[in-house]
Amino acid sequence: MSKQSKWEKFLDNMKLSRRSFLKVSAATAGVAAATALTGCGKQEAEYEIPKNTKPENFTTEGDWFKSTCPRNCHDTCSIETQVVDGKVVRIRGEKTNPYTAGNICVKMNHYVNYLYNPDRLLYPMKRVGKKGEGKFERISWDEAYKLIAKNTKKNIKEFGPNSVASYFYSGTLGYVSNYSMPARYFNKIGATGCAGTICLATGQAAIPYTYGKEVGCDPEEYANTSLYVSWGTNEAATGVHQTKFIKQCQEKGGKVVVINSTPTPVSKFADMFLRPNPGTDAALALAVANILITEDLYDKTYIEKHTMGFEELKKEAAKYPVDKAAEITGIPAEQILEFARLYGKTHPSIIRIGYGLQRHSNGGSTVRAITFLPALTGNVGAGKNAGYTFFNLFTWDIDWGVVGSSQLNTNPNPRTLNMIELGKALKGELESTQKEPVKQLFVFVANPMSSTPNVEQTRKGLEREDLFTVVSDIFHTDTVDYADIVLPATTLFEQVDVQSGYLSFYLSYNEKAIEPLGEAKSNFDTFKGLAKAMGFDDPELQVTEEEVIEELLQTSGPLLNGINLDYLKKNHWYKVQVDAPYADKEFPTPSGKIEFYSESIQKDAGLHPVAEYVPSVESKEKTPDLFAKYPLQFMTLHTKNFINGQMSQLPHIQAIAGEPVVFVNPVDANARGLNDGDMVLVKNDRGEAKLKVKITEERVKPGVVLAYASPWKRIENGTSLNSTTSNELSDIGGGSIFHSNLVEIVKA
Repeated sequence: MSKQSKWEKFLDNMKLSRRSFLKVSAATAGVAAATALTGCGKQEAEYEIPKNTKPENFTTEGDWFKSTCPRNCHDTCSIETQVVDGKVVRIRGEKTNPYTAGNICVKMNHYVNYLYNPDRLLYPMKRVGKKGEGKFERISWDEAYKLIAKNTKKNIKEFGPNSVASYFYSGTLGYVSNYSMPARYFNKIGATGCAGTICLATGQAAIPYTYGKEVGCDPEEYANTSLYVSWGTNEAATGVHQTKFIKQCQEKGGKVVVINSTPTPVSKFADMFLRPNPGTDAALALAVANILITEDLYDKTYIEKHTMGFEELKKEAAKYPVDKAAEITGIPAEQILEFARLYGKTHPSIIRIGYGLQRHSNGGSTVRAITFLPALTGNVGAGKNAGYTFFNLFTWDIDWGVVGSSQLNTNPNPRTLNMIELGKALKGELESTQKEPVKQLFVFVANPMSSTPNVEQTRKGLEREDLFTVVSDIFHTDTVDYADIVLPATTLFEQVDVQSGYLSFYLSYNEKAIEPLGEAKSNFDTFKGLAKAMGFDDPELQVTEEEVIEELLQTSGPLLNGINLDYLKKNHWYKVQVDAPYADKEFPTPSGKIEFYSESIQKDAGLHPVAEYVPSVESKEKTPDLFAKYPLQFMTLHTKNFINGQMSQLPHIQAIAGEPVVFVNPVDANARGLNDGDMVLVKNDRGEAKLKVKITEERVKPGVVLAYASPWKRIENGTSLNSTTSNELSDIGGGSIFHSNLVEIVKA
């Protein structure tokens, strides 16, 4: 029987319209557009891969274009693209940008191979086999548009606009190709929106209950703080340029602390490394708060003037004496004390709150507990080099309603679906989709058959014969196999765009360097063409990319005053000048102060009004019977070699990354008779993944196994890590709980 999900209840409790939430979640998602496909076989290429892509073959000929990496990464690297005779032959880091400073990551180093990969999709196609077989035949763009428009009109007429749903996320994050025209098209239809909750929605929802909004420190200020705390993140994998600022902090005499369940490159040079059991960070944070309070290491004047609920926090934190916290977290009590005292005595300090720690069922309580610490020590508003960093995109004050032309949406009952619940939605297991089934799904800049938790449920939903699915991508992903219509998308080299960092404060321009390969189109052009096929003549749907950029710049907040397209074309990038986070000490909470005690979070999400440690929804404490069957906690983390699932199909990257493995502690390996190199099944009641064992005492504690997230099935021996993960939702914000996952491993 269908029921209202936790996500739907949360929206109702907040009295937040689904239309307004869509505007927020679309901004979070960035809206993206690039993975891709092949068809039933490789399509014949009308180009040759350039020969001079090796250093010994570099040429000084040709032209250089200003490019920006649009991947789902904090850094938004400025790069330069060399083109000879209409072909990209080389890329390099652009040296004038002080954040990325001419350096590029292992993924970007292979962008030319990505662009000219023989598996790129070149032409529109339609399905000729069963869903899931991946069999297609080539069609024209005109035919593709007609088929999509016909189905769209039919479903809107018979079932209403909510029967058409978009599904997008972070394949690329450019504002033009991946947000503006796609959003305008779906707004015009009044289609069901996609809430981009899979990455960091839990933390985004939790932090405003403490501070009223979410404003973080500039990563460049890591170099200027006295104590940098990396909590639940791996900067060297997910935003490599941050690492140099962390090292500079140390070089200037500052201290670096890493808190993570597994070692990271930063932990190797950190002054202190705390290693909590996965999902226990809230207990650690509250224990630290208790030490700060009991040892008089908090800022009394600041607390009295700028916070409310201190006595309630004091009472709750007292429930986590250091010995109890040590038992819960697995961190020695002496180390917890040492960190708390260092944090309380060292000013200024910055805590980098990672996204991994909030991908547990208790993620909201965890993030909120951590946010108390910079407030207790008076770091919030103390300067640019003090406070915390989580997600900085909303600092930009971009008017997403203008960029996406939200006024086009006249649907009286707009609907938004949580992207994590795609499988449930397609199968009619949600209250909203039981009443109004999804009849058409349009997927772009996303690969749900790789990225959604409980992916077998997603697969079953996509197999519906009465579901018309359109996928726009660069490569033949696992999701493409289930499409009725497949559309070829462009890469960053083949389109104009503009993009801001979502941790750094740089706005960057992406210049079109070459014409699209084959018949590939940018998302901007794809949706503009669809609007025409639908017969829409609204002025908002007739604009050019450059007009959208100018509109974005003119309607955004004061940070972009005076910046226009000509400036970006000439200078490539612009760094906005921001004040210290919360410099005005004004907090848009109900009390107007930092709230250690929040009645709102209790009302909206049913959470403790302060914060508390709640064991994972899948754990020995919460589900002893399940734990007896599946006694290992499965962590699926990001790697420096892939961006989610992107790049995992490239042979050059595969050679660097090696074949997929599951890291197992010797204690657990010995108990199961496993040896290095054994093929095993990582399994639970939801599904299984086939991986090779890598025995390591360093990477994982006993009782924990770990693998790198999101490679395609063809990379993972025809299986998927996300066959095992849960698509239940976190304690607030409708976020993912990838790491709240119990499994067993057995020989394959």
